[in-house]
Amino acid sequence: MSAEDIAGTQRGYTESMATVGLKEQQVGHLAHLLDDVFRLGNSRLRFGLDPLVGLVPVVGDSLVTACGAVILVLARQLGVPIGVLIRMAFNLLLNGLLGAVPLFGDLFSFQFKCHAKNAALLVRAVKRGDEGACDIAAPSLNIVDLALVLLLTVPIVLLVGYISLWFWGRDIYFL
Repeated sequence: MSAEDIAGTQRGYTESMATVGLKEQQVGHLAHLLDDVFRLGNSRLRFGLDPLVGLVPVVGDSLVTACGAVILVLARQLGVPIGVLIRMAFNLLLNGLLGAVPLFGDLFSFQFKCHAKNAALLVRAVKRGDEGACDIAAPSLNIVDLALVLLLTVPIVLLVGYISLWFWGRDIYFL
């Protein structure tokens, strides 16, 4: 192997790692925004847009759940194993379903921090590999990847919206 081949391989590896690092940063920023962007006074308690937007009847929890699905899309793009992706979808489901319950759900979202947990699962899977190492590249998503993420997240978003609508129809809401 020539010096040019080695340099080309190293350059490709460095570019791939930079792309993976960028995707990890995007996930971290989204999780931070949804789970802990605000500080409660001078305390150590932090919260994000998730419990705040969740206060909006019917659409709030569905919107936050859809935003959380973006983390799953990026995880799939990074090649996170399907088992980890299912755990992430379960966290999203739990946060969305319990978050749809007025007031209790918002307190749950305040404490549970689903998006930060999913970001940690993604980073752990990429760094060490839970069920096998992820590729050191972030290829473009194909239709199968998108279909898989949609199959996991669309029912969750619809179920969260339905439950929110159920509470709204019975005049059970916080705002």
